[in-house]
Amino acid sequence: MRRAALAVTVAALIGVGACGPGDDKDAKAEPSATPSTTHPARPGEIRDQKAHVSYVLPQGWYAKPPDTVVGLYSSVASTVDPKTVNPTAKPTADPNNPLGTFMVGVVDTEVFVAKSRSMPEMAETVGRAQLELIYPAKAQDTVRSSEAARLDGRNAWLMDIECTPEDKNVPPFRLRVTVIDTGTVPIYMLSSAPSSAGERFREIESIERSVRF
Repeated sequence: MRRAALAVTVAALIGVGACGPGDDKDAKAEPSATPSTTHPARPGEIRDQKAHVSYVLPQGWYAKPPDTVVGLYSSVASTVDPKTVNPTAKPTADPNNPLGTFMVGVVDTEVFVAKSRSMPEMAETVGRAQLELIYPAKAQDTVRSSEAARLDGRNAWLMDIECTPEDKNVPPFRLRVTVIDTGTVPIYMLSSAPSSAGERFREIESIERSVRF
């Protein structure tokens, strides 16, 4: 059973310890790239001023205001049009239009640091904390893949976690977690969609490939 108080979850999510690629023997040894100069805006580009990153949303995806109550994310996007749907209402599952989400956050390394963690440990800590927020009930979480990656010249760690709720009325969903060593403060990207929504994950991968610093 995955149950935890929201405050504990929030602390786990934004309080994971910072580390560089040298702290993880399995990560690539190349140093992360230094911040680049400002590039011209691309069509459909979202610029996250807090995380100092930009990305391009595919057609059918919409930027949403970050949650001002909990304040976990610096930018948020989903496949729900905020102009046509009450943004405070939970969207109804539609097999013909599966929900996809993409969020960016900054690891707080000054206030909540408890200990240093390798990039895989950081990715799993962030991911499992997010799963508590999405579905804080009985479920089986399985790490599908965990691997070093490079994102716009920076070291990163990508982890896919499959969540199968005990409630048979709730379909399995997959959470993609990417932790990025920016050279200063790490950032994370979280995306999710129903496990069967292959097209959504292709769109999510296109967003990840579009990331620029």
